[in-house]
Amino acid sequence: MKLRNIVKALGSLLTVLGILMLLVPLTDILYNEPLSTTFLFTALAVIAAGLLSSQIEGEPLSTLEALVTAAIGWIIIPAISAYALMSDIHISYLDALFESVSGFTGTGFTVLTPSTLKHSILLWRSLMQWTGELGFVVFAMVLIPYFYSLARNLYGVERPLKIETTFYRTALRLITIYVLLTILGTFFYVITGMSFFDAINHVMTTVATGGMSTYDTGYDFIYHHAPATYYPVIIFMVLGGMNFLDLHKLFTGRFRELRASEELKYYLASLIVVSFLTSLSYFFVDHAGSLLTSLKLGFFNTISGMTTTGFNIGSISALSDSTKMLITLGMFIGAMTFSTAGGIKSFRLMLLMKKIKHYAQSMVSPSSMIREISVQGRRVNEADISAALLFIAFHAAVIFLSAILISADGYSFVNSLFETTSAAGCVGLSAGVVSAHATVLAKSVIIADMLLGRIEYLHVLLLMAIIFGKRTITLTRQ
Repeated sequence: MKLRNIVKALGSLLTVLGILMLLVPLTDILYNEPLSTTFLFTALAVIAAGLLSSQIEGEPLSTLEALVTAAIGWIIIPAISAYALMSDIHISYLDALFESVSGFTGTGFTVLTPSTLKHSILLWRSLMQWTGELGFVVFAMVLIPYFYSLARNLYGVERPLKIETTFYRTALRLITIYVLLTILGTFFYVITGMSFFDAINHVMTTVATGGMSTYDTGYDFIYHHAPATYYPVIIFMVLGGMNFLDLHKLFTGRFRELRASEELKYYLASLIVVSFLTSLSYFFVDHAGSLLTSLKLGFFNTISGMTTTGFNIGSISALSDSTKMLITLGMFIGAMTFSTAGGIKSFRLMLLMKKIKHYAQSMVSPSSMIREISVQGRRVNEADISAALLFIAFHAAVIFLSAILISADGYSFVNSLFETTSAAGCVGLSAGVVSAHATVLAKSVIIADMLLGRIEYLHVLLLMAIIFGKRTITLTRQ
């Protein structure tokens, strides 16, 4: 492992960060608000560091170097943003780090009061989600000339699927789809009642399945002032949770291939089933009003949770435990693989269901009659199934252990479980645990959950396997 290769790759990611941070003082100038000098000088320093690192003689990253670079990047980028936030809006470093991790991981939790923030900081919160969820590596692949030859393996760690012949062309296509969704979303949000500033912020956090808002009560404020926005928001949340490969098929008119996607069928079916069950709980348990009102609330909040967007209508903390647990189930499942969403993903749910069916058949049928597990006609080997089941088990274990830690600090277990599922799934819906007044332990545990959920645990296990022995790699590789 060569340190100079890692430093050179990190320098590219920091250059992208610095360019983005310059948008904060530029927005201050646009809105004639006090200049965010800390963001300005931090951005210039970060860009300078990136340019200096570009002069280092580097080689293509090995798999281990790519994993180390990704791990360091996910620590250093939020840490730099946290310093600028802390200095600019005068909050504690822990709160600034919480906000930055929540932003870049696309979670959407907040410990700030948006109504007290100037336009540039509101925009920065949205930008963190918009760029963090697609990935700095994707932007660096397109913006930094030498990055492709240096960090192809790093791209494989962040976005392990190609929709074009090369990673560079894939990154360019991803950004194109992402920008197109953002432009379309902004248009539909504006014509249904949002101001342009609210629209651009909310669409960035919708397509990134992030969920941060420009209002203290989140999207709920906009819904009550512009209820027609309900429909484009729910559509773009569903699109944001889709696999980029399927989005590519959608935008290129390959509808027959799109209809053949098994994961898409599981994704849409799980959205409908869990949303309907939640709606029934709203109606019969929470007595939310008419059946139509319960359906609107149940479908919106569940789809928000399952796509890991994190917008809400109404108070989540005021819901009954049964409704909270159904939304928790949705957040645990999540959306599709190779999307901006979190959770265990529909593909792993599909493999789990197929494995259960396969096991049940093996108990009552001769072995000669049992078919192998396949997805869209392709056989899935046992190593991939084991990896999926391992991920599900690891995800559940992290959530439950984290919930136990937080509940030991005085919070109810149901609310703690809701919060840690939301954090590990990078959702951002809150049952009331996350706030500026949350304990240091609660904030620290949720920061760790957000990071682990964003990078996904198998990368951590793979890194451990490479360091401690190659025997484990077979089990953790997908």
